[in-house]
Amino acid sequence: MIMKQPVPPRVEPPMEIIFDEPPRKRAGLEWSLLAIVAIGLVVGAVYGWNDLASGGDVAQVPEPVPVIADAPDEAPVVLVQDPDDEVRAWILEAQKVERNNPGRAADLYTRVVEFQPDRSGIWKTIGQLRLESGEEGPARQAFQAYLDDHPRDASVLGTMAALEVRAGRRVEAEDLFRRALQEAPSARLWYSLGNLHLGKGDEGEAIDAYREAVKLDPGHGDARFNLALALERENRIREAAGALEGIDDPVARGHRERLLAKLGGIPAEQVFRRSEGEKDSADLGRIAAGFEAAGKWKEAKEILDRAVKISPDDVAIRHNRGALSFRLGNFEEARHDYLVALELDPQHAETHFNMGLLHEREEKLAEALRSYEAALQSAPGHAGSMNNIGALYLRVGKPGPAAAIFRKVLEKNPGHAEAQLNLAWSHLARDDREEALAALNKYVTLVPPGGVDEEVLGKIRLLGKNR
Repeated sequence: MIMKQPVPPRVEPPMEIIFDEPPRKRAGLEWSLLAIVAIGLVVGAVYGWNDLASGGDVAQVPEPVPVIADAPDEAPVVLVQDPDDEVRAWILEAQKVERNNPGRAADLYTRVVEFQPDRSGIWKTIGQLRLESGEEGPARQAFQAYLDDHPRDASVLGTMAALEVRAGRRVEAEDLFRRALQEAPSARLWYSLGNLHLGKGDEGEAIDAYREAVKLDPGHGDARFNLALALERENRIREAAGALEGIDDPVARGHRERLLAKLGGIPAEQVFRRSEGEKDSADLGRIAAGFEAAGKWKEAKEILDRAVKISPDDVAIRHNRGALSFRLGNFEEARHDYLVALELDPQHAETHFNMGLLHEREEKLAEALRSYEAALQSAPGHAGSMNNIGALYLRVGKPGPAAAIFRKVLEKNPGHAEAQLNLAWSHLARDDREEALAALNKYVTLVPPGGVDEEVLGKIRLLGKNR
């Protein structure tokens, strides 16, 4: 019989702080929009929050690790008897309104291609127009229709990959990036693929992709900058400083000096003092990102305080300062910045997620659930929110629903270590020893050497003895 697992001290889930993507004006990962993911059905319809709030004794298991615009009014279109003349009329009308009303133009071009399917190349134009009008879902559908007949168009493959990134579908995005690279290798595509890997926390793959980008375009400053960031995450400080050498950019020079300071080349205080004269809020944000990456949270927040004074309506700066306040234990300051960020952008998924963390800390589990669901509405497939929803069910003794959610996370993100560990705890809560052992062994493969907690190793040994 497996001994019931003791409840360890609460460990907050990792912050989803938007420091590392993008660290520069041109660098960065694209984030989510699109429609509501199926997890809402899994959590809301199948299991029900009422069950969560009401059910039973808490299992003694380890704590979980924790728009489309309205269509414009139809403009009158002159219809003629000859079908070809009718199609030409649609095309002429679309050309007239493309610049001022891209959504209307896309509607007209859609009529054309549906009436004459052999004009499948028009789907590319429709997709571009849908993007211009902010209709990312219809844009994706149009680009997919285009790729059905033109599967080797690297530009559209790259655009589709970016849309998949923003929808949180990273596996699909990586496949599209690689297809595009097979057709037309470019520094831009390698750079975007590197950003995708960096966002997943796969620094090794990111480094390889950024090196390919720099090989094709040695002057690609953004690729070199993010290469330095990925190398720094792996504690390869000297290589990171070398990646930034020779870039004629004050922000890159500042980050290189910070890296050299870590190596003992120059005092870190000197770098901090130089930031005091900076007047550009975006540059201040990137300088703060460097201090955050070095673990100097207090200095990073002081820099963001100045950035907020310069640009009080910048969502990313507000979000990041809130995340730093949370880390520093200033929870009311964090709440204020998160609320301001959500007023500025109600669809900001990462801020909804961080609000969920704040609610969990206050033991307001229903409010935390609502925040995580709001993050999923803005970014379907948001792995952190899905994992934490499962963790909420595990916390209140609902291991079955929790396990279903963790599996959902792992289907989309097989390398999600926290979800893998939580899946193991959910198996333990139901005394499924074989499945728990398999999940724990899988978890060990997903974390860096030496990064496995002794409690996990002890549980693996115990389960192995009792097989």
